[in-house]
Amino acid sequence: MNKILIPVNGSVNSDLAVKYAFETYGGETAQAHFYLFNIQPTIHRHIRKFLTKQILNDWNMEQSKLASTSAVQFLEKLNCQFSLSYACGNKGVAILEEAKRLDCSRIVLGTSKKNMIHRLFVSSTTNQLLETSDLPIEIVTGKVLHPIKRFGIPAVGVGAATALLAMID
Repeated sequence: MNKILIPVNGSVNSDLAVKYAFETYGGETAQAHFYLFNIQPTIHRHIRKFLTKQILNDWNMEQSKLASTSAVQFLEKLNCQFSLSYACGNKGVAILEEAKRLDCSRIVLGTSKKNMIHRLFVSSTTNQLLETSDLPIEIVTGKVLHPIKRFGIPAVGVGAATALLAMID
């Protein structure tokens, strides 16, 4: 049986990855099991100290279910074998650990189209996985980033780098 991990977050790009995985590996539902995986951010320790572990777990589970709703509905409609899990922390590390824990044969990841400058200055989960994973990773590209995200963030990074270089001279 093909075990496929698909990180989901409710975005159009993660939904495209789910659809791609089904079209590629789910033709016969008995041949593939899809593991939907959501990563929640770690709550800052100053906030965490006021909450119990049960409250944090319940909140993370609820947020994970909300982020996975469209993917779950898609796979349920097609009568596929799937399961849903979540973790907290660094996305790249959590995805790779979950794939190894579940003994997955591959990871199908949805991402937006970004230019090289953006990828250079902004750490991305895709780059982190490509650098560290020994599992096959299939990347499904979706829509282009909004112009502010596409050019604004790298421009700030280039501006900061230029300012640092100017200070050194």
